Amino acid sequence: MRLSLPRTSLLARYALKQALTLPFAVLKFLSGGTIVHINGRTLDPQIQFLRQVIFARPDRIPLSLTGGSLEGVREDWAEAAALTRPVRTSVRIETTGTDTVHGQWVRPPVIDPDAPLLVLLHEGGGVLGGPDLSLAFASIFAEAARCPVFLPDYRLAPAHRFPAAFDDARDAFVWAQANAERLGASSGTVALGGISMGANMATRLCLDLKRDFRPLPVAQLLISPLLDLADTGLRHNPYAQSWPIGAADLEMMIAHYAGAGLSLSDPALSPLRQSLIVGQPDTLVVAAGLDPLAEQAEAWVRRLSEARTTVLYRRYDPLPCGFTLFAGLVDHAEQATRDMAQVFMTMVRAT
Repeated sequence: MRLSLPRTSLLARYALKQALTLPFAVLKFLSGGTIVHINGRTLDPQIQFLRQVIFARPDRIPLSLTGGSLEGVREDWAEAAALTRPVRTSVRIETTGTDTVHGQWVRPPVIDPDAPLLVLLHEGGGVLGGPDLSLAFASIFAEAARCPVFLPDYRLAPAHRFPAAFDDARDAFVWAQANAERLGASSGTVALGGISMGANMATRLCLDLKRDFRPLPVAQLLISPLLDLADTGLRHNPYAQSWPIGAADLEMMIAHYAGAGLSLSDPALSPLRQSLIVGQPDTLVVAAGLDPLAEQAEAWVRRLSEARTTVLYRRYDPLPCGFTLFAGLVDHAEQATRDMAQVFMTMVRAT
């Protein structure tokens, strides 16, 4: 079964939100009567419904890089991001920046006086799209944390391979530090975060800032961090078939992002392989339950702990890799986002 909706309209978003309030048994039936249960974890039935009914495709896995053109997949992700934005939100979203640094600024109606400006490097593996992919997550996070969020744009691979996106992320962070109060952070402080490859860039940037004796962010948020691009175990991970992002998608993102002629084991690309870690900011690391990147996230938690960095870890069992795309639509994804916001702000206040 596939439900056809005019996907970019508010009416379509409202209709889909209402459909997801159906009892889980009904969602299961509409999804073909099956559940995804791996290693003691069961995929959230609302996400299963989205995969099997809303985004179903007769020719290939929906939203996947496998089996379709990159441009086609980018269009699919942009459409999904538009459809899964919250139906109602109290935040204000504006485009801001300069000729060289620009992105989306998410301002909640009330900002905590202790809140930093969170510079969040968006999802999409450095390949799939821009800040719009993470606007649903950023909107809910900003509202729950009472924290302004800046989603910088950065150049995408394969047209612009490493280090293009990383250079843009670094420039955006420096600009945000100089403009934190103008962007709503009365504390004058800046935190840094990222999702997937965005978390890779955030991690690498913090390591470089410490090496270069430059000001570090007050805290760090890493969601499903892709920290070892040379990891040969992704395809053999129990959660390799995660949706919307599975191991095959991650491998294609890595190939586009790094390109030929670079060693994927270089710590510049794979921060998990950094030999020495010192003086990193307090960090919240997040993974999904059905997430092929959870092992990398947990390995980084161990590395930070060994380096005497304050680190907190959350893993949200019913959710897959890429769940932040659905933060404005799926109950468990929204709950996870709000939990992250509370944990993150508690950590910030303790610094």
